Amino acid sequence: MTERTQDRCRDDADSVAVDPAARRLSRIKLISIFAIFAVPLLLASIWLHMVRSSGGQIGDTSRGQLIRPAVPLTEFALEQQDSEFTLNSVRGLWTLLYMPAGECQEACQRNLYHMRQVRLALNHRMDRVQRAVLVESSAQLDEALLAEHPGLIVATGDAAAQQQLQDQVQAAQSGMDELPDAIYLIDPLGNLMLRFPPDLDPKSMLKDLKHLLKVSRIG
Repeated sequence: MTERTQDRCRDDADSVAVDPAARRLSRIKLISIFAIFAVPLLLASIWLHMVRSSGGQIGDTSRGQLIRPAVPLTEFALEQQDSEFTLNSVRGLWTLLYMPAGECQEACQRNLYHMRQVRLALNHRMDRVQRAVLVESSAQLDEALLAEHPGLIVATGDAAAQQQLQDQVQAAQSGMDELPDAIYLIDPLGNLMLRFPPDLDPKSMLKDLKHLLKVSRIG
């Protein structure tokens, strides 16, 4: 074997013998590449588990509660000031719906106030949100109270018509804890998707709505 051939064989042998430091560096690179893809998936799984176990709430328990999955409302027919309040009335806009029982006392007045102020705080996005209250009779809201809430949709109707919508709302949250005096959110496609506790800090409601309006391309 010539000297040149021997040198070539030694070079080939050296290329086969991988330096331990280079091998360790290569292994670190492979682990890093794996982590880039695996860690986000792991975090997403943890987040999903937290959402499921918290009943749709993460961290701050005063935030709105998700209705999962969102429930599409079916046709209903109620009366409002000079027209009808139907499923078409909620399509195309985000709707805050409140259904007080009996006369509009302190809790009812507070909810109406929060709905109004939250909508106003949306600033240039406020026209994408409407407010509706379902009452047994328009007499539940006196004229002085109505004057404080311009633009509020006051829906009413006979007992059967009201029950038709109320039953849908109750069925949508059948797997959740009861939450009397809640405020509900209907998306622009007519899906009941969120409810807000009556003792909610309105800043939390505002935060939820701002997020939804920011990421949504509908309504």
